[in-house]
Amino acid sequence: MNKLSFQKRSIFKKYTLLNGFEFCARLWLAYILISNSGVGIITKLEDLGMPEHIYSIIKGMWDTGFMMHLVKGIELVAGLMLAFNIFVPLALVMLVPVVVNIYGIHIFLFGSFLTQGLAMLLICGVLIYNKRNSFTPLLKMK
Repeated sequence: MNKLSFQKRSIFKKYTLLNGFEFCARLWLAYILISNSGVGIITKLEDLGMPEHIYSIIKGMWDTGFMMHLVKGIELVAGLMLAFNIFVPLALVMLVPVVVNIYGIHIFLFGSFLTQGLAMLLICGVLIYNKRNSFTPLLKMK
């Protein structure tokens, strides 16, 4: 057995299908978050073609001066953290409330259950499951 073939086997042996799935899911969620963080800033709300009642709610959140700014900032920062694999558990802690609200908006305002919000919620669930060892100290009672 030569040294090169041993190195190839040991490099690929430590990666599993679950790690590959987590990598793809993390990058997909990062892409969704980073690309949607400009909605309302770069892309005007009027250009999105939303129904009037949804437009007024989202416009109201922008008019507060902090709410949508905070959400878009969290989307951008957490998306970059996921893309570069930096502090992923912290990014997930920041993201889960935002993603739950996004999915809630899709359910209650758009009236659709199978949306991008559901995909984001499922990806967060997979990532939380894969990083569960980071979250167990938060759930232990003393």
